[in-house]
Amino acid sequence: MKRKDGRYLQFFPGVQGTQRVVTLHEGWLMDVTFTHVPQPHTVTVHGVTVPTLAVGARWLTLVPTRGHAALLVILNRETPVFAYADVCAATGLGEDGVPWLDDLYLDVRALLNADWTPGLPEIIDVDELDDALHGGEITLEQHALAWVTAREVAAQLTCHANPLLRAVRAFVLGGGASG
Repeated sequence: MKRKDGRYLQFFPGVQGTQRVVTLHEGWLMDVTFTHVPQPHTVTVHGVTVPTLAVGARWLTLVPTRGHAALLVILNRETPVFAYADVCAATGLGEDGVPWLDDLYLDVRALLNADWTPGLPEIIDVDELDDALHGGEITLEQHALAWVTAREVAAQLTCHANPLLRAVRAFVLGGGASG
């Protein structure tokens, strides 16, 4: 299992921006706005390509204190474009104040409309999950937990009932608008 944290500015070579951690009722929100991106990135979901890493992009990752999925919401300027859920075994807050998660490899992603409604979700990285199981990095129970969680997140996105997406939306629309 791999531990991931919200150090996005250190993860991508040459990017610059601002980042802060905000504590919400649901967990810790890593709020990053990119001001310099040497190599922009896009993602294609169901044939639609959207910018994900570009100047002006804002990444809001809500790492919950409870549950088994963290949610990254990407805004292009202030318009939501993409949601990405990391299925995880555990979450926490590091001594340095940066949230982390123990990744269970399986992920759920969906495009977001300007009104924050998700498009059709897609479960991805099944091969990584299976490789981790066969390589002894995760247990059979963690493999099953990843599938249960991914299906639950996909169902929540499908019926517009994902609590982390609602929390990020409320944060942005309620005044947490500047990164």
